[in-house]
Parts: sequence; C-alpha cells; structure tokens
Amino acid sequence: MSDPASLDLLKAGRAAAYQFTGRDKLAGALGALRLRWFPRRVLVAGPYVGEFGHELMDWQPWVRAQISRYAEVHVITYPQRDYLYPGCRVHYHDVALETAGYKHGRLSPAQLDAMARKKAVELGLKNYDVMTALHICTSYHQRYLLPAKFELLGEAPAAGAFRDVAFHFRQVKKTGPDQTRNYPVELCDQVVALSRAQGLSFYCVGHPRYSYCPPGVEDRRTEDLAASVAAIRGARLLAGELSGPMHLAQLAGTPILIWADGQWRLDNCERWNVFRVPTYIVANDTHQPEPARVVRTITEALADLRQRTHDFRQPSYTLPA
Repeated sequence: MSDPASLDLLKAGRAAAYQFTGRDKLAGALGALRLRWFPRRVLVAGPYVGEFGHELMDWQPWVRAQISRYAEVHVITYPQRDYLYPGCRVHYHDVALETAGYKHGRLSPAQLDAMARKKAVELGLKNYDVMTALHICTSYHQRYLLPAKFELLGEAPAAGAFRDVAFHFRQVKKTGPDQTRNYPVELCDQVVALSRAQGLSFYCVGHPRYSYCPPGVEDRRTEDLAASVAAIRGARLLAGELSGPMHLAQLAGTPILIWADGQWRLDNCERWNVFRVPTYIVANDTHQPEPARVVRTITEALADLRQRTHDFRQPSYTLPA
C-alpha cells in the first residue's frame, strides 16, 4: 500500500469509500482507452476490495467482457469468489470484508495498482495490463470507455421441491458509518414464525459469517457461490434487507422482496436490474419493517408472480434484446 494518506484513513476507520478525484477520473479514462484499443497479452484485474453488491454489478461484468480479449486473465478478489470469473485464474487478497469499506472500497488507485503489480511479479507475468476500479470509476467510464458483459447466472436450482421464499437475513458488522442495516434477530425470528403460520415453505441463504438463520429453519447458507445461486434459484422469491445477495438473485433471474432506509438505495437496485427481475418493496424508509408487514408483502408478491408467470411455468426475468 503506497498511499500514506489513504492508509492512515484506512487504519483510522474514517473512510467509508475512496473518493475518486478529477485527476483520478482523467487517468482512469486514459487508461481505459488504452486497455480497450491497445491490449497486451495478459490482464491482471483487481484487486477488488469493495462491497459484494458492487462486485456483482460494478466490477465482474467488466472483467467478463475482457476475457475474450486476452490470452490470460488473472483476477484478485476475496476468497470463494471464483464462480464469478469463469475462464480466469483467480487469486485471493487478505483484505478483510469488515474493514474493506463501501462501494469499491477504501484503497486508493495507487494502492490497488501496487497490489496488482506485486501479484504480477509473484506470478512471473510479462506483457500484462492492470485493470482496477479506477478504469470504470464513473458511469461514463463504464458506458463509453470499457464495455461490460452481463450474463445470467444459470446454476440449476438446488435439488428438491421449490420453496415459496428464501430468506437472507443480513448480519454484517463493518467498520464505518453504516451500522444499522442488519435486521434484528428477534424480528427475523418473528418473520419466520409468521411465515410458518401462513403455510409458506422457506429456507435461509447467504454467507454463514454474514447472515443469520433462525433456529429450526432449513439452513442453506454456504461460502460456495455456485451453491448459493442454486439455492436462490430454488425459491420463488428471495426476501430480505437490500444487500449483495439480492443483486446475486437479480443476476440469477430470481425475483426479490426488499426493504431499505432510503429510496435512493432502491433506485440504485432498479438501475442495476439488467434482467428486469420483478422487485417487491416492503419499505423505503426503514431497515426494520414490522414482521407482519414483511410477511403480508411476501404473500402479495407470490400471488402476483403466480399470475405473471402462469403459475410459475415461465421465467419472470427478461433477457436483453
């Protein structure tokens, strides 16, 4: 890590995310143009050190778009993310998710570049390019300079009968200002009890370290992303606070039911909804909606989905033209 000022902020826990300067954006644009028009033989993509949702929607599609353009693509990311990068050689960094920051993370372009080049030296790579978040740091970079390739995550649904709903109960304690997004466990337990009383079938998904599964509920949480996608696709609906797995469901073509404290969060979610997956909103003004409200919205969403998919016989997503 070669940027002392950014490193000080990282240690102090005060930087929620690195803020790209005008000079950064210009450097990123020039670098993106060179990557697009004058690629070398090998690409080192990353390290990616931000949020899971941004990796899904603001990073991995741009890496996928480069695979056919390079003889080799090496990706540096968190452990157990290999599934997102088919055809790539995936390497893990040691930046803890809890301290990485929001969006694309806290590390500066200089830090990211230094980590990528260190990995290239370790691997003995020659004639390589480095692509980091700097090269797609704004929507203009993403739209006009480097193309993306969004692909439907097509894991077959997990074995067994479809469930009405999969729950993702977020339980992440991250360094930074956003400490209120976890749905309290007592409310999770109430949602499960009310869902059971309504005769709904369900299980829980997510990462075992970063999500909660109430006692007595079928636990399909896993660190294996392919297994997570299969579990998500095995339910009619994924329900929970707006978080990374909701975007994973969008990429898998599974409808989502969400809540968040702020309409802007929901607007961003819809902006990322590239396959037009149905989205049902419980609340836009709280991270802690009442359990009865959550379950009522689930039953209404399932009724709507049954109608629009002809009794769940047709997909609810739409592939791009």
